[in-house]
Order: sequence, then structure tokens, then C-alpha cells
Amino acid sequence: MDPKLQDDVRLAHELADIADKTSLPYFGQGVAHQTKGDGSPVTAADLATERAMLALLRERRPDDAVLSEESGTHGEAARRWVLDPIDGTAQFVAGERDWGSHVALEVAGEVCVAVITRPCVGRRWWAVRGFGAYTSDADAPLATDRPLRVSDQRSLDQARAGGYVPSGSDSHVTLSTRMTWVSDPVSIFGAVLEGSVDAMIDDGGQVWDLAPRKLLVTEAGGSFRDPHGARRRELCAGPGKLTEALGIGL
Repeated sequence: MDPKLQDDVRLAHELADIADKTSLPYFGQGVAHQTKGDGSPVTAADLATERAMLALLRERRPDDAVLSEESGTHGEAARRWVLDPIDGTAQFVAGERDWGSHVALEVAGEVCVAVITRPCVGRRWWAVRGFGAYTSDADAPLATDRPLRVSDQRSLDQARAGGYVPSGSDSHVTLSTRMTWVSDPVSIFGAVLEGSVDAMIDDGGQVWDLAPRKLLVTEAGGSFRDPHGARRRELCAGPGKLTEALGIGL
């Protein structure tokens, strides 16, 4: 691996570390939230976590651009860090564990490093383009002894799937009649990466949601696709043949 890329991987994990350390003290403290224009919540924890991540990037990568959920675009450059300080703020506010930070690095428009964390359980999933995807613990984030691999399930009827679509929606009703619909208290996407769940479907998202997921699932041997060409903004992740079948089934 190129030394510059190695440094970027380390920095991505440092960003994840500082995000987790900043957000965790707020968790379970009844932090108040406001509703943004898009209907999603934001808390003091989101803003504090973003400030900490941006400060680290200003110190370590002052010439790189940044796109962050809460404050938008900072600068223009071929290299851009994409941040979601707290992904899953609604779950964070509700006291659930399915929340964490997203970090991705784009170079010339291509995501080459991705990290997703779950600080409540000290877990993270990370990937480097061309070098695979891994799960590790917060105290040894760069460990590569647990490579990620999606399942090899191809049949909808035998698949276990879950996702971020409303219960009772057309997608949920259609898919839950054809496969076993499951949930995961920590991360349904992480479960797909580890192969314990076969696929997930999401009803869309922004670049800070999708950029790290796409690299992670493809480096874990799966596919990440929109079966409707963005007409309904539904995204499937999992084994290639299964995501094709999901697209047909929706």
C-alpha cells in the first residue's frame, strides 16, 4: 500500500476515534434535539462531534476538502473527506445502540477509504479500495485478522434480510413475504458485511450515508445498487445475485 494511503487509513481511524470519544459522553444523558429542514434530528452531540473531526482535519489535512452532514462543504480539492459525525441520530436520542460515525475519503471522486463505527459496543467496519474490508475493535482499529465477506446466498426464499425501510411500506411488505425479515440491535449493515444477514435494503440517503457503505460492501465481495435507477431511491446491499433478485422483487 502506498505510504500516503497508509497515512490516510490511520487518519480515518483517528477521526473515528475522536468522533466516538466525543459523542459517547452525551449518550443516554437525555440530550435535547432539534428538527432540521429535512425532518431529521440534530443534537449538541452531533455538532460537538463534527467540530472535533473538522479540527483534526484542519490540523492534519489543511489542503483537503471536507463535506460534513451538519455544516456542508469546506473547500474544494481533488481529495475530499466525507463525514457523518453521528449516523443514526434518531436512534442516539432514543437510547438505542444502532448509531455511530461515518468517515470516507474520496480521491478524484472515487472513495478509497471508509470507516463505520458503533461506539456503544466498541466495534467498527473499515475498508481500503483494492485491499479488502475488515471488522475490528476500537482498541485495535487497524487489525486485519477479521476480514469481511458477504454471504453467498442467492435465493430470496432462503435469505435473511433487513434494512432501513418503514414497517408496512410497499418494500417491507413485498420483501417480508418472500424472505425472512430480520433486525440487528447494533447494525444491520454490519451484519450483512459479516455474512450473518444476507442482504439489506435502504430507502435512500445522502453521500455521507452511502459513500462508506458502497466501498465496504464491494470490498467484502458484495454489490451495492439502486434497482430503480434512483426513481424510488431504494438501495440494496449484499451478494450480487441476491441484490439482482431484490431489484426484481421490489
